[in-house]
Amino acid sequence: MTKIAAKTESEATASEPAVRVIGRIKWFDSAKGYGFIVAESSSEADMTGDVLLHISCLRDYGENYADEGAKIVCDAVRKERGWQTAHIIEMERPRAVVAQEKGLRPDYETVTLKWFNRTRGYGFVLRDGQETDIFVHAVAFRKAGYEDIEPGTRIDVIIEVGAKGEHVSFVKPRR
Repeated sequence: MTKIAAKTESEATASEPAVRVIGRIKWFDSAKGYGFIVAESSSEADMTGDVLLHISCLRDYGENYADEGAKIVCDAVRKERGWQTAHIIEMERPRAVVAQEKGLRPDYETVTLKWFNRTRGYGFVLRDGQETDIFVHAVAFRKAGYEDIEPGTRIDVIIEVGAKGEHVSFVKPRR
């Protein structure tokens, strides 16, 4: 009996014809590990629908997050369930990362950690005097140097508004 080896995703992607896409990030959820690109133009005339952007493509590009509305140039391939990013060529950097790299003083605000579940990889913070939960992902804490964090801890964060509402995009690093 002959065994047929399954193609790895990178081999499968390499063998399929790629389409150049220029578009904008529709939304990206780092907790889910994916988001979508709205194609503004492409080298495929009959391309329809959004293009899936998986976090593995972002990591290969050197990022872990993509801002809603950010411009992106990528190669995409047609898969069974639709178009999927195969390779990022160029993308606008996340605003919080750019501000930090340029040494600009970002607009931090102090919030209180309501709860955080390390196993699930997310939690929620509260602004002073408000009861609306604001999402925070474990990646933001890891980048800031937090291994673990307790409810009630006061932290400085940058809060942005995305397709799914407010979320913590950046946590000020521990000293």
